[in-house]
Amino acid sequence: MIAADRFLVVRSGGARYGLSLDAVREVVDIVAAPRPVPARSESMRGVMPLRERHVSLVHLASLVVGGVPPETVGDTAVVVVVDGAPMALEVDDVEAVVDRTADFVGAAPVAWASGVWRVGTELVTVLDLGVLAERILHSGSGHDAAG
Repeated sequence: MIAADRFLVVRSGGARYGLSLDAVREVVDIVAAPRPVPARSESMRGVMPLRERHVSLVHLASLVVGGVPPETVGDTAVVVVVDGAPMALEVDDVEAVVDRTADFVGAAPVAWASGVWRVGTELVTVLDLGVLAERILHSGSGHDAAG
């Protein structure tokens, strides 16, 4: 088994996911309802204020598995940068930072994940944010919005 890269473990839609720490910029509270914008993906909540700019807010579980996000917007987002563009991923909870303490289980059977690791007694699918973000970033609605 090989050591896992560093990743942030989050919960969204009842599942645990890993987000590469190379892409994670910060964890923030969602303090205002997102402003709706046209998007191809139902997972796109809209844009939310983040300091002096607005960034896309995407419901993570809906992006991963498809479908409509819950009606109520959660309280927490993880701000990531993918292809130079910031994006906020709405999650239910941020659990832990894993720093080479997980065991690699194997490749993920889906294109949107880079692999599966065992963290304690549970399995965590580490997401390939570049693949997932293509659904949003290349629709013309996922880049930084004018504030």
